[in-house]
Amino acid sequence: MQGRSSAAAKAKGGAPKTGAKGDRTAERILTEALDQFSRLGFERVTMGGIADAAKVSQATLHYHFQDKLQLWRSAIALLEHAIDEEARLMHATRDMPAIEALRATMRFFLQISWKHPALGRIVALEGSAGGERLQWLVDTLIGSRNRSVLKLVRAAIAAGDLKPYPPEQIVILLQTGAVGAINLTPLMKANFNYDATTPQARAAHEDMVIDALLGGLRVSQITPVK
Repeated sequence: MQGRSSAAAKAKGGAPKTGAKGDRTAERILTEALDQFSRLGFERVTMGGIADAAKVSQATLHYHFQDKLQLWRSAIALLEHAIDEEARLMHATRDMPAIEALRATMRFFLQISWKHPALGRIVALEGSAGGERLQWLVDTLIGSRNRSVLKLVRAAIAAGDLKPYPPEQIVILLQTGAVGAINLTPLMKANFNYDATTPQARAAHEDMVIDALLGGLRVSQITPVK
């Protein structure tokens, strides 16, 4: 994505130690860290818990990552390729009318969110908490993407295709509505014994978000009867 600094390059404290064995160990640590940070939130995660999950000693963990903040940033950097993939897909819509580009963009967002559910969970956790981690997330990972979506929303409003609600709120409504079912799949399983992760359920969710949320924001094309 143009204009976005690499999340990996901005993980303070330097990169994890490398080497064939070291790379495999660091990758295992980062995978476990991303899972825990996305499910539990930064404050509840401990270095000891990550070390246990990754089956390494705390000494090995600290050899690769000096502290929890550096580990958090390095784990988030695993999601950078997902954002870049979405950016490439969005770029392909550049010649479409804004409302059609927005519809396609929401499909891309849903597909990426199902493929990388940690992304939506991290954004929800840090987006509600605020603070320095959220600002880092905006500056290095999601800010440019969100501004591109905002530009599409504003253009669709200007074209008379979307109702003139605050465009910033529209962006967040679409995104939170899209990832809500993804973030809360355990709730739907526990409460309704409903598996939202099946191909059929995922397809229904994608259509529902596009039809109900984006469709509800559309300006009616029906001419009222006088």
